[in-house]
Amino acid sequence: MNRNLFFPVASALALGLFVGACVHNSASNSNTSTGAIEPRANAQTIGDLKKLSATYADIAKKVTPAVVNIQAQKTIPGRIVRDPFFDFFGGGGPLLREPDRQAQSVGSGVIVNADGVIVTNNHVVEGADTLLVTLSDKRRFPAKLVGVDPMTDVAVLKIQGQNLPVAPWADSDKLQVGDIVLAVGSPFGLSSTVTQGIISAKGRRDLGISAYEDFLQTDAAINPGNSGGALVDLDGDLIGINTAILTANGQQGGNQGIGLAIPSNLAHKISDQLSNGGRVTRGWLGLVIEPMTADVTKQSGLRDTNGVLVKAIYARGPAGNLPWDEQSLDVLLKVNGIVVESPGQLGNMVADIKPGSKVTLSLWSNGQAREVTLIAGNRPSRVQGV
Repeated sequence: MNRNLFFPVASALALGLFVGACVHNSASNSNTSTGAIEPRANAQTIGDLKKLSATYADIAKKVTPAVVNIQAQKTIPGRIVRDPFFDFFGGGGPLLREPDRQAQSVGSGVIVNADGVIVTNNHVVEGADTLLVTLSDKRRFPAKLVGVDPMTDVAVLKIQGQNLPVAPWADSDKLQVGDIVLAVGSPFGLSSTVTQGIISAKGRRDLGISAYEDFLQTDAAINPGNSGGALVDLDGDLIGINTAILTANGQQGGNQGIGLAIPSNLAHKISDQLSNGGRVTRGWLGLVIEPMTADVTKQSGLRDTNGVLVKAIYARGPAGNLPWDEQSLDVLLKVNGIVVESPGQLGNMVADIKPGSKVTLSLWSNGQAREVTLIAGNRPSRVQGV
């Protein structure tokens, strides 16, 4: 699973009006002497199309200066191999170390602060020895890595600049499926590339791309190199950080109409924490969970597949001191009164809980409902579950 040009609904409607106007005008203005038809465009329809085109152009002019190209230089250590000279004699020669080699990857980033704070993807900068940022006006800056959060695939860089162009954050919760969006980035290293599409879906989770997922899905063309770039609304404001593409059978390849972006509200929250301390704080219950299946639902006596199966409990976690029957089948149905729909939704919900706060869990155990209360912990860096 990896990390299309769409003609908007408004354009399609406008085009339909345009064609209808042409047919109407051509019928009323046909040449009666020759029988020839002279199509005549509707001036108002053409004007509307020009206004729509100008809107896209204005957005591109506003956003492009704030979207940067990121070059990440990495050193790949040489392997330890047998000296091939001795292969002729049956092998067994001395061990040799191949020379290190340099690798370079290209991605995108978005300037979110006029003093040079840049938000991008963790996978764009992961393992890099040096980072070079190029602006749309060709200025180049060495970049410092401020912090990374692999669990959401967010990273923050800093360059030494002042009064830099900025893409302002927008509220991704206000987005609706069908809203028109533009993607800006450096696909295949082609900087300042702008594509257009719509929000195809919201809340894409449980895809196995990152630990915490709440992706926006778009059909705006996203390709390798777009990672870390901007997804913006018709105000030119930042509503997502482009992160991944889905391709057939999870194979490497280009855009097939399913691009994924981290919603701005999540990226904004994580990047602020990274900028103000370098560490992300998340709530933790200490539960290892699994999705519900038809068999588990039937066995538990529940009527629907909402909830998650509690598979294990961390003995030293927040839930470790609660009364648990090792022989019971425990299904977590609600957290603080909110229905649990899937592991991904639960993970995001728990992550937003402030460590040290009281949490009420609604459980279904051996055919009976019960509630337990615990104090949320601070999620350790290397644990499973929620």
